[in-house]
Amino acid sequence: MSDNGGAKMMFRLLRSPGVTVDNVFHFPREGRVQGIFAALLFRRGQNVSSTSLAAAIWSDPPVSADANVRTYIAKLRRFLADISPELHERLATVHGGYRFDILDGELDLARSNELWNEGRRAMSRSDFRGAVEALQSASALWAETPGQDVAAQGWLDHRFAMLREQRFALAEDLAAARIASGDGLSAVAGLPEIDDPNLAREKSAALMLVACYRAGNLPAALRIFAAARATLRREFGVDPGSWLQTLHHAALRRDDALLFSDQLLVSLSRDAEPRPQHSNLTARVA
Repeated sequence: MSDNGGAKMMFRLLRSPGVTVDNVFHFPREGRVQGIFAALLFRRGQNVSSTSLAAAIWSDPPVSADANVRTYIAKLRRFLADISPELHERLATVHGGYRFDILDGELDLARSNELWNEGRRAMSRSDFRGAVEALQSASALWAETPGQDVAAQGWLDHRFAMLREQRFALAEDLAAARIASGDGLSAVAGLPEIDDPNLAREKSAALMLVACYRAGNLPAALRIFAAARATLRREFGVDPGSWLQTLHHAALRRDDALLFSDQLLVSLSRDAEPRPQHSNLTARVA
């Protein structure tokens, strides 16, 4: 959260689009105004055309889209001005559209990614408690379902869908760090339930299998694999990938050397940069 003229400020995309000033959260009450604000925050510092803003809040923009966008921009300006004159000045009119300027450290999404990278670096050097601390701080910035109440269509709806995938990936990395640090079954509390379609995310299934095995509950570990396999076959017509099958076979053999290996959990978080997963099929442990 940045400190501008004594006021602490953070713009929000990971909750309802809005801004926190001095620990007070403000957000536009009208859904399409929220959508316009979110679109400008996603493209912060860039000139965004009226056409692009219309495509963010309508799948099929009406004939009156340009006029409607101007109305929503005027409402957004009033919303910002009511908070502070300085905020009002951040929203600039440019040729053919608008631009919203924010400073370094003022966007929750950017801050979350910084903490996420910090957590992954800690995991890579086996500093599991440091990883947990950073990843928990990153997770605390997120709502359960980003963009849930926003009037979003087109490219804006896609961006929020990517954020929801990213939230799952962050939860998986946090679970890996917590398992490695010895937190037991509570480490996977934020992952999908055993009958959840998101078990098609094989990384989540792998983490739950490992957590159950380490807790001494082999039957639960085997049920996790069976549920994931059933979901993958039902939803996509495929079997689990080689990594999840390897963990399943290790559990059947009671291979403690693999399933209690910290390096196994490091490998589950080894991607260099946080990135959203665009489909469940790309979530395979690799």
